[in-house]
Amino acid sequence: MTNLRRQFDEWLASLSERDRRAVNVGALLSLTILITATVLTVVLESTSAVERVATKRLLLAELPTLRDREQRLRRLGGDVNLPLEMLVKRILSQHDIDATVEVQSNSSIRLRATAASFDSVIDTLGDLEAVSISVRRSALTATTAGRVDVDMELQKSGS
Repeated sequence: MTNLRRQFDEWLASLSERDRRAVNVGALLSLTILITATVLTVVLESTSAVERVATKRLLLAELPTLRDREQRLRRLGGDVNLPLEMLVKRILSQHDIDATVEVQSNSSIRLRATAASFDSVIDTLGDLEAVSISVRRSALTATTAGRVDVDMELQKSGS
């Protein structure tokens, strides 16, 4: 290594002052470009990794909701393709809610139940959401502990 260094020093000494300055400037520019390229690569890779982590976090945050929706759809099976009225009645019966279901002129469904279990109503709303049925209007009135009167207007989402 010292022999190579000595040869380089001799070669540099044999150059004119102008050529030595050009070699020094060139070496300095090359070193600057190398450092800049290294830093940029690290920064870009780091930014990319942060974006990937953020995407994974969003997916993980949605996982419980997606799992719940999947379980609800699996429980309903092939029933999701039923007409709206039949689908609502099927979901209500799965949650032991005795309700009247009326088809309205605007293709929505009016649902009325008396003294229904509040927990069953909430589970029913989750199942309705899982099959893209939205609540247009709703009124829940507490009757006794854990029981509510329900009056809702439902429709297929996108209708």
